[in-house]
Amino acid sequence: MTGEDTAALDAASDSVRPGTPATPVHTPTPRKRYGSLEEMFAAQTIEVEGGHLHWTGATGARGTPVVAHQSQVDTAYRLSFRWHHGRAPEGNVRPTCSYPCCVAGGHLADRVMREGGLA
Repeated sequence: MTGEDTAALDAASDSVRPGTPATPVHTPTPRKRYGSLEEMFAAQTIEVEGGHLHWTGATGARGTPVVAHQSQVDTAYRLSFRWHHGRAPEGNVRPTCSYPCCVAGGHLADRVMREGGLA
């Protein structure tokens, strides 16, 4: 091995050694702070054609839109239902439209509404 080969080998090994600039370092991005739950909800939705409200935020294991705020976790369906209908939902809240994960309050129904009771 020549001196040039040794120098090339040393330079190559430097580029893969942990802690060198070539090693990517993970820097966590700080979480965005919201003034209210409503502001957080709005930041994670997009209005789309047909009156649907597309959820862009986190989802649970089954794909249900979820919101975590001040150590509380709730479904985006339940929050939107409560704000739109002015009452707490009874039972599960589900979209009544065919748009996937639509969280528009007017497109959501709780157990009472699905069973034909008065809302």
